[in-house]
Amino acid sequence: MRRGFATLAGLALLAAACGGDGGGGTPTIKMGWGVPAEEIKYVMMATPQVAPNLGKCYKVDWQQFAGTAPGVQGLAAGTLDGATVGGLSVANGLDKGADIVITGEFIEERRSHFSTAYMVPESIASPADLRGKTLSTVAAGASTDYIQNHYLKARAGLEPGKDYKKVEVPFGQVVEGIQAGRFVFGTFPQPFYSQLTAAGGYRPLFRVVDVIDPFVQLLQGFRGEYVKDNPEAVKCFMDDFAAVSRYVADPANRDAVVAASSKATKIPADVLEKFLLTKDDFYRPAGGTISVAAVQKQWDFFHEQGAFSKSLKVRDHLVNVSITDGTRG
Repeated sequence: MRRGFATLAGLALLAAACGGDGGGGTPTIKMGWGVPAEEIKYVMMATPQVAPNLGKCYKVDWQQFAGTAPGVQGLAAGTLDGATVGGLSVANGLDKGADIVITGEFIEERRSHFSTAYMVPESIASPADLRGKTLSTVAAGASTDYIQNHYLKARAGLEPGKDYKKVEVPFGQVVEGIQAGRFVFGTFPQPFYSQLTAAGGYRPLFRVVDVIDPFVQLLQGFRGEYVKDNPEAVKCFMDDFAAVSRYVADPANRDAVVAASSKATKIPADVLEKFLLTKDDFYRPAGGTISVAAVQKQWDFFHEQGAFSKSLKVRDHLVNVSITDGTRG
Protein backbone atom coordinates (compact mmCIF):
# COMPACT_ATOMS: atom_id res chain seq x y z
CA MET A 1 0.00 0.00 0.00
CA ARG A 2 1.33 3.41 -0.94
CA ARG A 3 1.51 5.69 2.11
CA GLY A 4 2.03 9.43 1.96
CA PHE A 5 3.31 11.81 4.61
CA ALA A 6 1.38 12.72 7.75
CA THR A 7 2.56 15.82 9.58
CA LEU A 8 2.83 16.07 13.35
CA ALA A 9 0.01 18.60 13.32
CA GLY A 10 -2.06 16.39 11.05
CA LEU A 11 -1.70 13.45 13.38
CA ALA A 12 -2.74 15.59 16.32
CA LEU A 13 -5.88 16.74 14.47
CA LEU A 14 -6.63 13.17 13.47
CA ALA A 15 -6.20 12.07 17.07
CA ALA A 16 -8.66 14.71 18.23
CA ALA A 17 -11.17 13.71 15.55
CA CYS A 18 -10.82 10.02 16.30
CA GLY A 19 -10.63 10.33 20.05
CA GLY A 20 -7.01 9.07 20.16
CA ASP A 21 -7.29 5.59 21.62
CA GLY A 22 -11.05 5.52 21.32
CA GLY A 23 -11.68 6.64 24.87
CA GLY A 24 -10.21 3.49 26.39
CA GLY A 25 -7.52 5.21 28.45
CA THR A 26 -3.84 5.76 27.77
CA PRO A 27 -2.77 3.42 24.95
CA THR A 28 0.13 1.04 25.42
CA ILE A 29 2.75 0.63 22.70
CA LYS A 30 4.22 -2.86 22.50
CA MET A 31 7.74 -1.75 21.60
CA GLY A 32 10.59 -3.96 20.40
CA TRP A 33 14.20 -3.07 21.16
CA GLY A 34 17.62 -4.69 20.90
CA VAL A 35 21.38 -4.41 21.40
CA PRO A 36 23.50 -2.41 20.66
CA ALA A 37 23.27 1.31 19.74
CA GLU A 38 19.67 2.10 20.72
CA GLU A 39 20.58 4.67 23.36
CA ILE A 40 17.33 6.60 22.85
CA LYS A 41 15.36 3.60 24.09
CA TYR A 42 17.87 2.70 26.81
CA VAL A 43 17.47 6.18 28.30
CA MET A 44 13.68 6.02 28.03
CA MET A 45 13.72 2.73 29.95
CA ALA A 46 16.22 3.84 32.60
CA THR A 47 15.00 7.42 33.15
CA PRO A 48 11.46 7.74 31.76
CA GLN A 49 11.15 11.28 33.13
CA VAL A 50 13.41 12.41 30.26
CA ALA A 51 10.53 11.54 27.93
CA PRO A 52 7.88 14.11 28.95
CA ASN A 53 4.92 12.36 27.28
CA LEU A 54 5.66 8.85 28.54
CA GLY A 55 2.96 7.73 30.95
CA LYS A 56 0.70 10.65 29.96
CA CYS A 57 -0.51 10.06 26.41
CA TYR A 58 1.08 6.65 25.93
CA LYS A 59 2.64 3.79 27.87
CA VAL A 60 5.29 1.33 26.70
CA ASP A 61 5.52 -2.43 27.04
CA TRP A 62 9.23 -2.97 26.29
CA GLN A 63 10.07 -6.27 24.56
CA GLN A 64 13.67 -7.21 23.81
CA PHE A 65 14.65 -8.98 20.58
CA ALA A 66 17.92 -10.41 19.29
CA GLY A 67 18.25 -8.44 16.08
CA THR A 68 16.01 -6.32 13.90
CA ALA A 69 14.53 -9.12 11.76
CA PRO A 70 12.41 -10.50 14.66
CA GLY A 71 11.16 -6.96 15.29
CA VAL A 72 10.02 -6.66 11.68
CA GLN A 73 8.36 -10.06 11.96
CA GLY A 74 6.55 -8.89 15.10
CA LEU A 75 5.26 -5.79 13.32
CA ALA A 76 4.13 -7.86 10.35
CA ALA A 77 2.35 -10.37 12.60
CA GLY A 78 0.74 -7.69 14.78
CA THR A 79 2.43 -8.87 17.99
CA LEU A 80 4.36 -5.58 18.16
CA ASP A 81 3.17 -2.01 17.62
CA GLY A 82 6.61 -0.47 17.21
CA ALA A 83 10.16 -1.77 16.92
CA THR A 84 13.72 -0.95 16.00
CA VAL A 85 14.22 -2.09 12.41
CA GLY A 86 17.25 -2.37 10.16
CA GLY A 87 17.41 -0.77 6.74
CA LEU A 88 17.41 -4.17 5.04
CA SER A 89 15.11 -6.01 7.45
CA VAL A 90 12.33 -3.45 7.05
CA ALA A 91 12.75 -3.51 3.27
CA ASN A 92 12.37 -7.30 3.34
CA GLY A 93 9.18 -6.91 5.38
CA LEU A 94 7.75 -4.33 3.00
CA ASP A 95 8.68 -6.50 0.04
CA LYS A 96 6.56 -9.28 1.54
CA GLY A 97 3.58 -6.95 2.00
CA ALA A 98 3.95 -5.94 5.66
CA ASP A 99 2.24 -2.66 6.57
CA ILE A 100 5.15 -0.88 8.28
CA VAL A 101 5.93 2.81 8.44
CA ILE A 102 9.27 4.43 9.34
CA THR A 103 9.24 7.28 11.83
CA GLY A 104 12.80 7.93 13.03
CA GLU A 105 16.48 7.02 12.88
CA PHE A 106 18.94 5.88 15.56
CA ILE A 107 22.35 5.55 13.92
CA GLU A 108 24.17 5.51 10.63
CA GLU A 109 27.71 4.91 9.47
CA ARG A 110 29.68 7.81 7.96
CA ARG A 111 33.36 8.37 7.24
CA SER A 112 33.43 11.14 9.83
CA HIS A 113 32.47 8.60 12.50
CA PHE A 114 32.90 4.91 13.19
CA SER A 115 32.03 2.38 10.51
CA THR A 116 31.70 -1.36 11.05
CA ALA A 117 35.01 -3.03 10.16
CA TYR A 118 35.65 -6.37 8.50
CA MET A 119 38.70 -7.49 10.44
CA VAL A 120 41.51 -9.88 9.47
CA PRO A 121 44.87 -10.89 10.96
CA GLU A 122 47.69 -8.56 9.94
CA SER A 123 49.11 -11.39 7.82
CA ILE A 124 46.20 -11.00 5.38
CA ALA A 125 47.38 -8.35 2.93
CA SER A 126 44.47 -8.22 0.48
CA PRO A 127 41.06 -9.78 -0.25
CA ALA A 128 42.75 -12.26 -2.60
CA ASP A 129 44.53 -13.78 0.41
CA LEU A 130 41.15 -15.03 1.69
CA ARG A 131 40.85 -17.65 -1.04
CA GLY A 132 40.50 -21.09 0.50
CA LYS A 133 40.03 -19.69 4.01
CA THR A 134 37.13 -19.79 6.49
CA LEU A 135 35.33 -16.47 6.92
CA SER A 136 32.56 -15.56 9.35
CA THR A 137 29.36 -13.58 8.94
CA VAL A 138 26.91 -12.51 11.62
CA ALA A 139 23.98 -13.95 9.67
CA ALA A 140 23.50 -15.07 6.10
CA GLY A 141 21.28 -12.52 4.36
CA ALA A 142 22.03 -9.70 6.81
CA SER A 143 22.98 -6.29 5.42
CA THR A 144 26.62 -6.74 6.45
CA ASP A 145 26.59 -10.16 4.77
CA TYR A 146 25.45 -8.71 1.43
CA ILE A 147 28.08 -5.98 1.74
CA GLN A 148 30.93 -8.41 2.38
CA ASN A 149 29.83 -10.68 -0.49
CA HIS A 150 29.72 -7.69 -2.84
CA TYR A 151 33.10 -6.31 -1.77
CA LEU A 152 34.99 -9.62 -1.96
CA LYS A 153 33.55 -10.45 -5.36
CA ALA A 154 34.19 -6.96 -6.75
CA ARG A 155 37.76 -6.74 -5.44
CA ALA A 156 38.99 -10.32 -5.76
CA GLY A 157 36.34 -12.31 -7.64
CA LEU A 158 35.69 -14.42 -4.54
CA GLU A 159 32.33 -16.12 -4.00
CA PRO A 160 31.15 -17.89 -0.83
CA GLY A 161 30.98 -21.66 -1.02
CA LYS A 162 33.15 -21.67 -4.12
CA ASP A 163 36.26 -19.74 -3.14
CA TYR A 164 35.96 -19.71 0.65
CA LYS A 165 33.93 -21.26 3.45
CA LYS A 166 31.55 -19.02 5.37
CA VAL A 167 30.23 -19.69 8.88
CA GLU A 168 27.66 -17.77 10.94
CA VAL A 169 29.02 -16.37 14.21
CA PRO A 170 27.06 -13.99 16.50
CA PHE A 171 28.71 -10.76 17.60
CA GLY A 172 29.21 -12.05 21.12
CA GLN A 173 31.53 -14.81 19.85
CA VAL A 174 33.35 -13.05 17.03
CA VAL A 175 36.32 -11.77 19.06
CA GLU A 176 37.08 -15.10 20.70
CA GLY A 177 36.50 -16.96 17.43
CA ILE A 178 38.96 -14.99 15.31
CA GLN A 179 41.55 -15.03 18.09
CA ALA A 180 41.20 -18.82 18.37
CA GLY A 181 41.80 -19.15 14.62
CA ARG A 182 38.43 -20.68 13.79
CA PHE A 183 38.10 -18.10 11.00
CA VAL A 184 40.28 -15.33 9.57
CA PHE A 185 37.65 -12.71 8.79
CA GLY A 186 34.79 -11.25 10.82
CA THR A 187 32.34 -8.36 11.13
CA PHE A 188 33.18 -6.00 13.99
CA PRO A 189 30.92 -3.13 15.08
CA GLN A 190 31.52 -1.38 18.39
CA PRO A 191 32.32 -2.46 21.11
CA PHE A 192 33.79 -5.61 19.54
CA TYR A 193 36.04 -3.57 17.23
CA SER A 194 37.67 -1.79 20.17
CA GLN A 195 38.03 -5.06 22.03
CA LEU A 196 39.87 -6.73 19.15
CA THR A 197 42.09 -3.79 18.23
CA ALA A 198 43.16 -3.40 21.87
CA ALA A 199 44.48 -6.98 21.75
CA GLY A 200 46.61 -6.19 18.69
CA GLY A 201 47.48 -8.28 15.64
CA TYR A 202 44.38 -7.47 13.55
CA ARG A 203 43.39 -4.75 11.10
CA PRO A 204 40.37 -3.67 9.04
CA LEU A 205 40.41 -5.13 5.54
CA PHE A 206 37.55 -2.79 4.63
CA ARG A 207 34.55 -1.08 6.22
CA VAL A 208 30.87 -0.75 5.46
CA VAL A 209 31.38 2.81 4.17
CA ASP A 210 33.79 1.49 1.54
CA VAL A 211 30.69 0.03 -0.15
CA ILE A 212 27.88 2.40 0.95
CA ASP A 213 28.48 5.84 2.51
CA PRO A 214 26.53 6.90 4.47
CA PHE A 215 24.82 3.72 5.60
CA VAL A 216 21.74 3.87 7.85
CA GLN A 217 21.82 1.01 10.35
CA LEU A 218 18.84 1.38 12.69
CA LEU A 219 15.42 2.97 12.21
CA GLN A 220 12.26 3.27 14.27
CA GLY A 221 9.28 1.53 12.72
CA PHE A 222 5.58 1.21 13.56
CA ARG A 223 2.81 -1.06 12.43
CA GLY A 224 0.73 1.00 9.99
CA GLU A 225 -2.59 0.00 11.52
CA TYR A 226 -1.41 1.04 14.99
CA VAL A 227 -0.49 4.51 13.67
CA LYS A 228 -3.93 4.85 12.10
CA ASP A 229 -5.72 3.76 15.28
CA ASN A 230 -3.48 5.64 17.76
CA PRO A 231 -2.13 8.74 16.00
CA GLU A 232 -1.78 10.80 19.18
CA ALA A 233 0.21 8.08 20.96
CA VAL A 234 2.58 7.80 17.99
CA LYS A 235 2.96 11.57 17.80
CA CYS A 236 3.74 11.73 21.53
CA PHE A 237 6.26 8.89 21.29
CA MET A 238 8.04 10.49 18.34
CA ASP A 239 8.12 13.87 20.11
CA ASP A 240 9.81 12.06 22.99
CA PHE A 241 12.07 10.19 20.56
CA ALA A 242 13.37 13.53 19.28
CA ALA A 243 13.67 14.99 22.79
CA VAL A 244 15.61 12.00 24.11
CA SER A 245 17.82 12.06 21.02
CA ARG A 246 18.79 15.61 21.93
CA TYR A 247 19.33 14.54 25.54
CA VAL A 248 21.67 11.75 24.41
CA ALA A 249 23.64 14.20 22.26
CA ASP A 250 24.21 16.68 25.12
CA PRO A 251 27.72 16.11 26.56
CA ALA A 252 26.40 17.05 30.01
CA ASN A 253 24.34 13.85 30.00
CA ARG A 254 27.03 11.44 28.81
CA ASP A 255 27.54 9.71 32.17
CA ALA A 256 23.80 9.08 32.48
CA VAL A 257 23.62 7.77 28.90
CA VAL A 258 26.58 5.43 29.48
CA ALA A 259 24.92 4.13 32.64
CA ALA A 260 21.59 3.56 30.85
CA SER A 261 23.34 1.83 27.95
CA SER A 262 25.34 -0.40 30.28
CA LYS A 263 22.19 -1.38 32.17
CA ALA A 264 20.34 -2.34 28.98
CA THR A 265 23.16 -3.98 27.03
CA LYS A 266 25.05 -5.58 29.95
CA ILE A 267 28.25 -4.12 28.46
CA PRO A 268 30.49 -2.77 31.28
CA ALA A 269 30.40 1.00 31.61
CA ASP A 270 34.20 1.25 31.43
CA VAL A 271 34.07 -0.41 27.98
CA LEU A 272 31.36 1.97 26.75
CA GLU A 273 33.26 4.98 28.13
CA LYS A 274 36.02 4.42 25.60
CA PHE A 275 33.91 5.05 22.52
CA LEU A 276 30.24 5.81 23.20
CA LEU A 277 29.21 9.23 21.84
CA THR A 278 32.71 9.98 20.51
CA LYS A 279 34.11 10.04 16.96
CA ASP A 280 34.76 6.32 17.46
CA ASP A 281 31.01 5.74 17.73
CA PHE A 282 28.31 5.63 15.07
CA TYR A 283 26.83 8.86 13.74
CA ARG A 284 23.58 9.83 15.46
CA PRO A 285 21.38 12.29 13.53
CA ALA A 286 20.15 15.32 15.45
CA GLY A 287 16.67 14.77 16.82
CA GLY A 288 16.45 11.29 15.34
CA THR A 289 15.84 12.63 11.82
CA ILE A 290 15.85 10.25 8.85
CA SER A 291 18.37 10.56 6.02
CA VAL A 292 15.94 9.61 3.26
CA ALA A 293 18.50 9.78 0.46
CA ALA A 294 20.85 7.46 2.34
CA VAL A 295 18.14 4.89 3.05
CA GLN A 296 17.01 5.02 -0.59
CA LYS A 297 20.59 4.50 -1.80
CA GLN A 298 21.00 1.34 0.27
CA TRP A 299 17.55 0.01 -0.64
CA ASP A 300 18.54 0.39 -4.30
CA PHE A 301 21.83 -1.42 -3.61
CA PHE A 302 20.19 -4.36 -1.83
CA HIS A 303 17.53 -4.61 -4.53
CA GLU A 304 20.28 -4.84 -7.15
CA GLN A 305 21.97 -7.56 -5.06
CA GLY A 306 18.76 -9.60 -5.09
CA ALA A 307 17.96 -9.15 -1.40
CA PHE A 308 14.28 -8.45 -2.21
CA SER A 309 12.17 -8.40 -5.35
CA LYS A 310 10.37 -5.04 -5.39
CA SER A 311 11.82 -1.64 -6.19
CA LEU A 312 10.89 0.25 -3.01
CA LYS A 313 10.61 4.00 -2.49
CA VAL A 314 11.41 5.23 1.03
CA ARG A 315 9.02 8.16 0.81
CA ASP A 316 6.09 5.77 0.35
CA HIS A 317 6.69 4.39 3.84
CA LEU A 318 7.32 7.46 6.01
CA VAL A 319 4.92 8.97 8.52
CA ASN A 320 5.24 11.49 11.36
CA VAL A 321 8.89 12.18 10.64
CA SER A 322 11.53 14.87 10.32
CA ILE A 323 13.96 14.17 7.52
CA THR A 324 17.38 15.57 6.71
CA ASP A 325 16.99 16.80 3.13
CA GLY A 326 15.07 19.92 4.17
CA THR A 327 11.59 18.47 3.79
CA ARG A 328 9.50 17.84 6.88
CA GLY A 329 7.16 14.85 6.73
